[in-house]
Amino acid sequence: MRNSKAGLADLKRLHQTALEQQRALQAREQAKLQEQRRLSAVQPPSVTSAEEIKLFARATQAVTPLKFDDRVAHRPSQAQPVDLMTQRRQRAMGESSPAQAALSDGFSPFTDTDTDLSWLAPGIGPEVLRQLRRAFWPVGAHLDLHGHNSDEAKMALTQFIEASQTHGTRCVRIVHGKGYGSTDGLSVLKGRVAQWLTQLPAISAFVSAPPAHGGRGALLVLLRLKP
Repeated sequence: MRNSKAGLADLKRLHQTALEQQRALQAREQAKLQEQRRLSAVQPPSVTSAEEIKLFARATQAVTPLKFDDRVAHRPSQAQPVDLMTQRRQRAMGESSPAQAALSDGFSPFTDTDTDLSWLAPGIGPEVLRQLRRAFWPVGAHLDLHGHNSDEAKMALTQFIEASQTHGTRCVRIVHGKGYGSTDGLSVLKGRVAQWLTQLPAISAFVSAPPAHGGRGALLVLLRLKP
């Protein structure tokens, strides 16, 4: 009996010793972890050496800083169908573009401006007129000639057509008005615009616009694409 009790006492002592060793090991690990955290918290950030600063200065001494200009930064480009500055300069100096100078104001077949107008260039089939009347091609640009006299309208028209063809625009709308402000109630520009368009090689066809696009106060014009 005495030997059994001694054995149990030895087991208890061994168990207690093992627990104490385990606790001591855990305490050391915890202390080590806390020390690592403390060192990480107080460790200063890396500082660039003086030699590195000199190297960077030599490498960038020929670099010119970019200047910020808030007049042009992030400003989207906008294609203008009519170059207004060129138009004003030419008007002030009495100049005209080659296309404008080639337009004649002589005899015009478009004398009845109170009706729908239409025209086809040679070699263009009649189906094109039917498609234009249905606005088959989306209008890519438009020109409003309200307030223009004849010379101003001719200049604006030729520049608009040239710019539209350059930008690859297939169909355009030209607003000439219905003549409500004229003495006889007829549009003076309507017949002249139609006559000028027939003389421009860039034009394939035109028709009086459908109601949704201005009706008899505007023309839908089909342009030839540049090769």
